[in-house]
Amino acid sequence: MAEQAMTRPRRDKSQRYVFYLGLLLAAIAAVIVFVAINSAESGTTGGTVAVVVANDAIPAQTRVTSDMLSVKFLSPDAASPDAFSSRSQLVDRVVTAEIDAGAQILPSMVSEVAGDSLTFKVEAGMRGVSVEVREVVTAGGNIKPGDKVDVVGVFQVKSVEAANHLLAQLGLAYTVADPDLDEADEGAQSFVLTTTLLQNVKVVGLAQTLTPTTASGTLAEEVKEADTEPKAATATVQVTPAQAQMLTTADEFGILRMDARPVGDEALVDVPATLIVVERTQ
Repeated sequence: MAEQAMTRPRRDKSQRYVFYLGLLLAAIAAVIVFVAINSAESGTTGGTVAVVVANDAIPAQTRVTSDMLSVKFLSPDAASPDAFSSRSQLVDRVVTAEIDAGAQILPSMVSEVAGDSLTFKVEAGMRGVSVEVREVVTAGGNIKPGDKVDVVGVFQVKSVEAANHLLAQLGLAYTVADPDLDEADEGAQSFVLTTTLLQNVKVVGLAQTLTPTTASGTLAEEVKEADTEPKAATATVQVTPAQAQMLTTADEFGILRMDARPVGDEALVDVPATLIVVERTQ
């Protein structure tokens, strides 16, 4: 019994030693992981440094894309201390001076910020034109940049001749005839012309502007006034230069609406213009 009582403290000591040894090994492992992560983030691997280089020569004023770049690992002596270490740091920046093929890319060679303005969203040869639309009739305000839409114009005209003249001025091949008028409609002096102006155009921007409210009214009056008129929105679409000119004219003389297209549906549909009577002489 005495011998068993004497061996118990030694067993407890051994367990404590094992416990402390485990803590020490865990701490050493954590330090190793920390050093490895820091090395990876700093772009160093096995005594080399990660630098971004140009695959081919990049002309000045070019927007940088990921496929223009490669990451190479160089010795610290060969790598510039200012060179970028990740391609993501350069995507969408603009080259300020021509970069030679294989050159390490430095901050002085590119713009300070990414090119995220509208000019970088519009494809070459196209134009981004902004027009005013009504949120309440723009697919419930749910159209987003990147969506494809059809643009419909609604115009008030005084006669059938005026409607056909407007269609011709907009460059549309449609004509409209006299609506079927009954005796009550004879002498109509105002018509509404509705026509599809463009199909399958890409929305590249959408900025909403709330309806102005009174500056001196009560909060309830302001809310009521804001709700009586639909919100306006400025939609920017990508079109050809000729389409931009036509759309600007339509925006000046009519009301524009945008119809959302299903994803992948790029079919152009023949949609004749329509003319209806909205006012009659007394």
